[in-house]
Amino acid sequence: MTAPEPSDLILDVKGYSGGFVSPAGRMKPVLDNVTFAAERGKLTALVGETGSGKTAMALSVLGLLPTSFRRTAGAIIYDGTDLLQQDERGLRRFRGAQISMVFQDARGALNPVFTVGKQIMDVCRLHRGVSKKEAARMTERMLDRVRVPEARRRMQQYPHEFSGGMAQRAQLAMALICQPSLLLLDEPTTGLDVTIQADILDIIVDLNKNEGMSTLLITHDLGVVAETCDQVIVMQDGKVQETGTCEQVMNKPVSVYARQLIADSRLEAVPR
Repeated sequence: MTAPEPSDLILDVKGYSGGFVSPAGRMKPVLDNVTFAAERGKLTALVGETGSGKTAMALSVLGLLPTSFRRTAGAIIYDGTDLLQQDERGLRRFRGAQISMVFQDARGALNPVFTVGKQIMDVCRLHRGVSKKEAARMTERMLDRVRVPEARRRMQQYPHEFSGGMAQRAQLAMALICQPSLLLLDEPTTGLDVTIQADILDIIVDLNKNEGMSTLLITHDLGVVAETCDQVIVMQDGKVQETGTCEQVMNKPVSVYARQLIADSRLEAVPR
């Protein structure tokens, strides 16, 4: 397989290492020489068991790790720019406007004291500079797009009035309202029933296919990966064990860990 040109990469992580420093000054390594690339317009999966470093890697892209985290090496190149060379002000130019993230706990990521509509509208006005009226119109249209029924009425509701699936859709609408080039999804279907999972993944695949968006999907669900993703990165204990196309990794894994992960997944899928 021919290696992609740098211009084809939306995200290029090179030798990224780091860990958390305790109050006593001890370093606990979390990421070790992480190297991978996500191609423009593709849906890339970052897979591994809990504690493999997947979420820490995604939060590193947006500079959202706690201050106790220390980078020791590496670069994170987004569309030609090393994000690790940006200060907080510089990162704000990318967050939301160019790179958005949907978190696992959708309801917890929404502010409980403001309506869902206001929260999405505020993000829209901040990054797109539109009027309140236009932001309301765009918010309703985006909630329709992510299949929230009665979008106009739902805009007036608070997060506690949303089910888990509706809260996830609302958070997805908030992430997409500024038309980001790169969407980070941290276990977006965890805790949702199978029908809602399929619906949300269908929306994401549609956006990638029809609007040229690039997505990094963080998940431990290999069934989801097999059905939706173009590329796969396998992580274990903060290290990348394998990378390749979805077909390569799922059907002919090279590393022992990837083979075991896929075998375990297939065993779990057998009806009992």
